[in-house]
Amino acid sequence: MNYELLIAGAALVTYLTRVPGFYLGRWRVPDGVARFLNYVPVAAFAALAAPGVGPGADWLPRLIGAGVAALLMLRFGQLWLCLVGGMLGFWAVALLPSV
Repeated sequence: MNYELLIAGAALVTYLTRVPGFYLGRWRVPDGVARFLNYVPVAAFAALAAPGVGPGADWLPRLIGAGVAALLMLRFGQLWLCLVGGMLGFWAVALLPSV
């Protein structure tokens, strides 16, 4: 296969999917869509974190980290605080000596 053609096609697809975003600044998002989009970062984080929470070698630190992250998100509503707190909770439990 001709790699130059493949690279050009990938560049074209990337370009065509990015350019319309520059013109969205003039468009007002309906309120229902805006409310929906507010949950996208939390849902994406949950989708990344959830597969690691469950039975396995280090399930307890992961479960504690997820719980801390959830509580911080519910209390403060700040994604950065949720991420930092969840990681700190995970590390605090993961670094404890096993009994």
